[in-house]
Amino acid sequence: MHILKYIFVPWMIILVYTFFSGILGQNGFYARTHLESERLHLLENHRDLERAGKDFINTRESLIYDRDVLSVYARQLGFGRSDEEFVRIMGLGIATNSDLSAGQVLYSSAPVFVSDRTIKIIAALLGFAILVFFLIMDFFPSKENRY
Repeated sequence: MHILKYIFVPWMIILVYTFFSGILGQNGFYARTHLESERLHLLENHRDLERAGKDFINTRESLIYDRDVLSVYARQLGFGRSDEEFVRIMGLGIATNSDLSAGQVLYSSAPVFVSDRTIKIIAALLGFAILVFFLIMDFFPSKENRY
């Protein structure tokens, strides 16, 4: 009957390895939630870029085909018609249309996980600790069994 508890040790190693791999491993729950949040962040940035691209295309079309829009943009940049005169105030810079953004640069971070080697070491150490505990318990029998 004493030998049956030693069969528990390899099963405990497998159980600990499986648990830590499923939670903290490379394909574990924690790494997958991190990757999912990165994917959602990238999708949102992609939608923003598509919106900005459509706005730029509409602005380009307006500048090509609408003379009034072209006149407004030219005035924002400091240009005028041949029959107009301007008083320029120096040092203020040019007015730009800042309503449109071209998106933002995203740097995706690597998922955080515990390496498989580390998980194997933890499982082996725990199994070894359980084995040592069982050996000590067999080597030093309790006082109840002595009599």
